[in-house]
Amino acid sequence: MTAITGREALLLVNPVSGSGRGLKLWPETASALRAVGFTLTVTITESLDDATAQARQAEPGNLVAVLGGDGFLGAAAAGARDSGAVILPLAGGRGNDTVRRLGLPLNPVTTVRALTTLDVKALDLGLINGRAYFGVANVGFDGLANEYGNNARLYLGPFVYLYGGLKAILNWRNVTFTVTTDDRPTTFSGWFVAVGNVGQYGGGLRICPEAKADDGLLDVVSLGRAGVLSMIATFLRSYRGTHLKQRSISFDRGSRVTITANKPLNVYADGEMVCALPASVEVVPLAVKVLVPPSSCALGATHPA
Repeated sequence: MTAITGREALLLVNPVSGSGRGLKLWPETASALRAVGFTLTVTITESLDDATAQARQAEPGNLVAVLGGDGFLGAAAAGARDSGAVILPLAGGRGNDTVRRLGLPLNPVTTVRALTTLDVKALDLGLINGRAYFGVANVGFDGLANEYGNNARLYLGPFVYLYGGLKAILNWRNVTFTVTTDDRPTTFSGWFVAVGNVGQYGGGLRICPEAKADDGLLDVVSLGRAGVLSMIATFLRSYRGTHLKQRSISFDRGSRVTITANKPLNVYADGEMVCALPASVEVVPLAVKVLVPPSSCALGATHPA
């Protein structure tokens, strides 16, 4: 393990993600961090903005352990980008897609105990209208499904977004999107547009299965005009990442993406509602230092940490 230069660590806890998962897990996680030699400060955050501010105040090279969901991780990463702190992603949400895709354990204590097996890597950070995210920015049918999933009253774990998707089918009508990737515009009627960095969201949907978090590029996957059964098949196949060759799927890759539509739609990033369209998405290459397994399938480029 390299590039952690201090023994002081900050544990950021989201008290609301995963129906309070972080609040349940932080005491044992804190004990594990102290057991491996860190002098620890624990902060129960008040908001995503608070997580950004706390990580921004960390000393360069110090550890910031982030116990929350995907959106919370992106918020903390935005602060660590400025401070030079090293992020340790810990599964404290419902889907925990970035943690899963990076190849980290779903048990935060197990992750902490395995610190010596992890490497510090510089990862890209996505920005949507200036707001940071790690995994996927999405708009369209899946955004509506995400909205229903987040509002679910029952705790369904990673299946919450499947529930949201089924409910969204009853309320969706095709819209016309215009997507411009590095000055290449395309207009189509369809279901969704997803812009991936790590590339996984929705409790295991590998919607951008070829995305690498260290290549300085964003993967753009969209589903055009298709029937309901074809749309459902797309999402089911995306659990294995085998949907890119499916009819009506389009794929592109670039560093800047703009999205507009002929109807009002909200844009989501890592499960959090960010803004209404239009949206501008860009990537900041190698912006954040993150502890990951050396064999992580989310990594592709060879570069110094």
